[in-house]
Amino acid sequence: MLQRVLRAAVTIAVLVFTLPITVLAQITPELIEAAKKEGEVMFYGAITVSSSKAIGDAFEKKYGIKLRHWRGDATELINRSLAEARAGKPGFDVTLGNEVVMASLDEKNLFAVFEPPAAKGYPKQFLDADKKMTPWRVLPYGINFNHQLLKVSEAPKTWEELVDPKWKGKFGMANPGIHVTTLQFVLNLEKLIGPKWLTVVEGWAKNDPRVGRSLADTIQPLTSGEVQVALGYIKDKYQYPGPIEYVRMNKYLSSLSFVAINGQAPHPNAARLFTDFFVGPEAQTIFGNYGEYVFHPEADHKFKKDVKDDQIVVMRLPSREELESWSKKFREMFS
Repeated sequence: MLQRVLRAAVTIAVLVFTLPITVLAQITPELIEAAKKEGEVMFYGAITVSSSKAIGDAFEKKYGIKLRHWRGDATELINRSLAEARAGKPGFDVTLGNEVVMASLDEKNLFAVFEPPAAKGYPKQFLDADKKMTPWRVLPYGINFNHQLLKVSEAPKTWEELVDPKWKGKFGMANPGIHVTTLQFVLNLEKLIGPKWLTVVEGWAKNDPRVGRSLADTIQPLTSGEVQVALGYIKDKYQYPGPIEYVRMNKYLSSLSFVAINGQAPHPNAARLFTDFFVGPEAQTIFGNYGEYVFHPEADHKFKKDVKDDQIVVMRLPSREELESWSKKFREMFS
């Protein structure tokens, strides 16, 4: 009996020392004081400079802790984070990314288990069961159109309509053979339109869309009128100047963005405090004002009248084999 107790005590001790950031999350005065002594938090993520500054200013005003932000795209973030981990020199305290980014880092066991108290009221269907990351926004994928060129009644209402020859050369999209999120999107179309999804995508390709390397490449042609329609995030209506409107649909394939803490965070207390702040009502309201579809029930966002949580269909993450094989097929299809 004594040996079992001792073994249990040793196990608990090991867990305590190997998991400095635990699931039993509480933002206590002691944690806040410890975070203030650490003085800063290092944050990796591809959010805009303006939104990062707004969040950083609000966090520093509230706690006196400086936010340092490194911005890189998905590939840069993955490569930098993994390189630092291999070198035994962790650089980030907190990071964010979509499913592809976070799955790549999580499979290398980079994240600590942490459940921010501020996310207590978040929709349960979007939460990570392992509590290693917290969703902070959803990115619905839809049909955007130039409202100076098309009336609402004239815009395509469904994905299938874009197969119609009348849209030949009149819509833009990121190349699914190159852009991972668009590849993920087309592979998930089956969730909305069933087994005909591939026929529909082949129809798009035959209609000679204007293809770019990223979703950002579709914005200028849409706002300038070079194309009438573009496939992309519906938040583009609020985040880019120009005559952008989105088609209201019954369901939206969507990507989730998550925030997570480094299991070897240089500033572990500041990391927990900032993560809780990031998913709390103040920061979520800031992001909502920037046109993001956020989760906190006390935060307002611009989609509340038109898009509800039950209209969101979260896209599954394709396997590495699917990404490799389909990207080759789509490069040929959309060349």
